[in-house]
Amino acid sequence: MAIDHILKLYAETIRSPYLHYGFWDEPEKVNVDSLSIDDIANAQGRYIEHLTSFIPEDVRSILDVGCGVGGNAAYLQERGFDIDVLSPDTYQEEVIKEKFNGEMQFFISKFENFETDRTYDLILESESACYIKIEPGFTSAKKALRTGGYLLVADYFVYYRNERGSPHLKSSHPMESYLKAGKSAGFKLLKEYDQTENTMPTLDAAHHFIQRFIQPTAEYAQVSLQRKNPFTYRLMKSLFGKNISSKMDQLDLVKSEEFRKYRKYMIYLFQKV
Repeated sequence: MAIDHILKLYAETIRSPYLHYGFWDEPEKVNVDSLSIDDIANAQGRYIEHLTSFIPEDVRSILDVGCGVGGNAAYLQERGFDIDVLSPDTYQEEVIKEKFNGEMQFFISKFENFETDRTYDLILESESACYIKIEPGFTSAKKALRTGGYLLVADYFVYYRNERGSPHLKSSHPMESYLKAGKSAGFKLLKEYDQTENTMPTLDAAHHFIQRFIQPTAEYAQVSLQRKNPFTYRLMKSLFGKNISSKMDQLDLVKSEEFRKYRKYMIYLFQKV
């Protein structure tokens, strides 16, 4: 299976056991100019604390779908839950097996293709629902859950769409379609929580870092190369100019005002009925 190199980079730079947006209790008080990596890591820890509050009392066994590098799984295991984990990513498999010394069952598979004889009390999809095809994802969840079991989803969904082609429209499921598919598949929505504002400081911090460090460094490198080696500069521009322009367009993904236009970060608790 392929490695998600973006998630790998995120894991190795932030050096947090979590690969999600984090949760800020008082987002309006956050000053991105003074945020540290520790602040972001603490917000990620707060995220799983908040998400755990949605787990019903009758849950003991959990399948963590899209487990990342095991932060959520470790937190839940420490609190007495019986955890299995799933991901199609070989890097994540390597990290999980080393972190848990082979004691946690790891399934290397896309969730749409997942097969098991076991049934779980709850399936957790923390920022992984957007990677799973909607109808096949609900079908797999239904097979893997006991009767009355739960599906807990925390992810960003598109609630507004226009024709401008924003990158925010390309990496999320339409909210209305997702909820309709869940209902059609036999899932009852028990709870929902909009935590959009509680996640936005992480985007603001990323955008601030790019503007303050990445862009000036890239501009300096470009000017320096153009002055010292104009031929190489022209060659690289002709070869990679369009790709660089396309990547710059992706910066909209870390602009919180753009996120708010198109997406909401939601927590959904479904029950299989």
